[in-house]
Amino acid sequence: MIRVALDAMGGDLGPRIAFEGAVSILAQYPGVVITLYYTPVDGLDLPAHHDRLTLIACRDVIKADEDIVLSLFRRHDTSLYQSINALSSGAADVVVTLGNTGVMVALARHLLGVIRPKLYPALIRELYSNPLRCLVDLGANVHCPASMLVGFAELGAAYVEALSDEIPNVGLLNVGVESSKGSVVIKEADGLLIDKSWPNYLGYAEGTDLFEGEKNVIVCDGMVGNAVLKASEGLLSFLMNKFGDSKQVVPVFETFYQTERRHGACLVGVRGNLVKGHGRSDLPAMIGAIEYGMDIARANLSKAIESRLSKEEM
Repeated sequence: MIRVALDAMGGDLGPRIAFEGAVSILAQYPGVVITLYYTPVDGLDLPAHHDRLTLIACRDVIKADEDIVLSLFRRHDTSLYQSINALSSGAADVVVTLGNTGVMVALARHLLGVIRPKLYPALIRELYSNPLRCLVDLGANVHCPASMLVGFAELGAAYVEALSDEIPNVGLLNVGVESSKGSVVIKEADGLLIDKSWPNYLGYAEGTDLFEGEKNVIVCDGMVGNAVLKASEGLLSFLMNKFGDSKQVVPVFETFYQTERRHGACLVGVRGNLVKGHGRSDLPAMIGAIEYGMDIARANLSKAIESRLSKEEM
């Protein structure tokens, strides 16, 4: 059985989306059990009883705009804290949340720990899955020195190896592929990656490399990655609305962005499996985020990445 800890309180559309997503997943997948963490509110209809669904009421909830302060670590009765704590205690195999990204990362580091000292956790987004192509980091870290970018490259490469049969080829996102271009940090990271035997580093990547070419792990700092992802999502939505329901055009656009299956981003670098879905997720996206969580739990992704990095150190 795959045990999913589902934080129901983070999404913009409220806990109803998580409730409906859980019910849909349980109907489709008999090998899944879900523990749903929620905060009771007036007018909230709870899902019907199910043998593989457990409801845990929490008195506190972390809001989308809350800052990361020390008091957050003492708020043990929030749905996000409880779900990650279940993962820490071994009661769950994966956490799925649509909640506050910064708080999720901070609590994951606090409750789960990192897989290697000085290796910063990062958010990985699959741009598409066949062949697998990833962008890392998406916003877990904003101010990134060169050593941190090298860590992202290692995490991204280990992710690709764990979830596919493909060879990870790393590219460092830059304003051009010429050696003279880029900031001091980018140039330093480039030099560090060139000197490593693993992962396989192919040099600088431009924006066009996000969707085509040999580089299947694109590395950048979290601010750039988040901006790139949101711009790509916004452009896709604009074009799909522009072309309406054209049966010939819409499927082509959808190949550039996983709208359902494996929706969201995966936090790697901590001792546990976590999926962060978009706060605006609707029901299909919620289902996709849970399915993504099931995939990484089935692969025991956190352990696979830790094992790969340990092998490289040896």
